[in-house]
Amino acid sequence: MFMEIQQKSCLFVCFCMKKGIIGQKRAYILRMKRKISLTIISIVMLCMAIFSLCACNKKGNEQKSDNVSRTTSEYYAGESSDFAVTIEKGRRERTFIADGVATDVVDFCDITVVPLKTNDFKQISYVVSADDKTLSGTIDGGTYGEFCTSVSLDFVPKTVTITVGDKNDEIDMSSVLDGAITADDVINIAKTEFKDKLDAEYAQGKPEREIYLKLITADRMSYYYYVSFIGDGVDYWAMLVEPKTGAIITQK
Repeated sequence: MFMEIQQKSCLFVCFCMKKGIIGQKRAYILRMKRKISLTIISIVMLCMAIFSLCACNKKGNEQKSDNVSRTTSEYYAGESSDFAVTIEKGRRERTFIADGVATDVVDFCDITVVPLKTNDFKQISYVVSADDKTLSGTIDGGTYGEFCTSVSLDFVPKTVTITVGDKNDEIDMSSVLDGAITADDVINIAKTEFKDKLDAEYAQGKPEREIYLKLITADRMSYYYYVSFIGDGVDYWAMLVEPKTGAIITQK
């Protein structure tokens, strides 16, 4: 009897142990399934968050104005009794077309020489200098008597020497934009001034206007930023901004 009871007890214990192990396995598998499910959900949520962030960043970049067809970053000027010289750096369309869209915008650097006296010059020579650096070349005369060419200049010019025949003028150059606001500042001033118009066009679904900016002068003493917001055809808004103060001189 005792042996029979012991055998049954052993069988019962084994059965209980087996059930316990199976229960533990089932509980363990259930916990693992839950853990895996939570991990998968976390990964999916993380991916959704990253996707949303990327979408927001893309939207922000798309809203940033990049429709600038011309801008000035550096401008140097100097003159003698015979010649006025300017060197301008910036970015512009390779071929400017006032069509409301800025395309193929590249870096540029131009040197312009304007004779201040009546002459029959066909070509001039120049040497741009700064410390131990120089850049030299020749320029053919333009339609209106000016001499202009594009150059590759990687230093700040201190002097420009103009040579025509036996005439040789060394001209000191200085930056017109020292202490001035930047082209980006001018564009922001114009955007603020034209905000109501820009908002109205945006609400109507119209495309962003082309922005054109240039430094201009009438007497080579007073300089102004000219900035224009160009739409289709002859539709444009424009203003003159004083480079040192950012004051709006006039607008259209």
